[in-house]
Amino acid sequence: MKGYIGKAAAFLAAVLVAVSAAGCADKKEDEHDHGHNMAGISAADGDYSEFAEKELKPDSNDVPIFITFRGNLAEDEEAAKVAEFYYAMSEKSVEYLEKSVQPDVLKMKLNGSTSADYLDVQYNFIKDSITGCDFKFTAVTIDEDAANDDTIYYYDSLLAKAAPDLKPTAKKVFNVNCLYDKGDGGQLSIAARLKEKGMNELEVAVYTIDGKPYIIF
Repeated sequence: MKGYIGKAAAFLAAVLVAVSAAGCADKKEDEHDHGHNMAGISAADGDYSEFAEKELKPDSNDVPIFITFRGNLAEDEEAAKVAEFYYAMSEKSVEYLEKSVQPDVLKMKLNGSTSADYLDVQYNFIKDSITGCDFKFTAVTIDEDAANDDTIYYYDSLLAKAAPDLKPTAKKVFNVNCLYDKGDGGQLSIAARLKEKGMNELEVAVYTIDGKPYIIF
């Protein structure tokens, strides 16, 4: 376990993508602001339906948390995969971690350790460094498209190292926010906590391989 913790420290940033300094925030973020700012969006044909926020409720998907996203950013299956990944962190669920992450990438990242050990370390990292308390994710929001040459190159490199023969047919990178229950009935925003601490937003990649979406981290 001690050896795993040492190895985990080297790639926790890639998992949470929230440990690089982004400068101290001057203004606190609204706890309920999901970042869906429609200003500047235009549709040539006047049809804005694909930009409308969609919601997958706990009783309509496999993950018992709310998922919100815009249709122009993600497909339902991609959004659900993002939720599975963060639900796994919150619940220390080996099942959902292994369902959501591309298997070869997960094996490479674990580097001989177990999924359960990884989840323990990850949960404690979030608790100690971000939330300051035990937490339970209640909602996941895909805020915006974070794909660019640098991010795609980074995730391409991870996949190529783990499984060089796999050829994704779609590559997406998102900035994500999670709401969490801190145990007293109140809900807080991970994005707000990160901003307060001068840390970057959560970032996650979803690659479609053989017709199925997978998390790459």
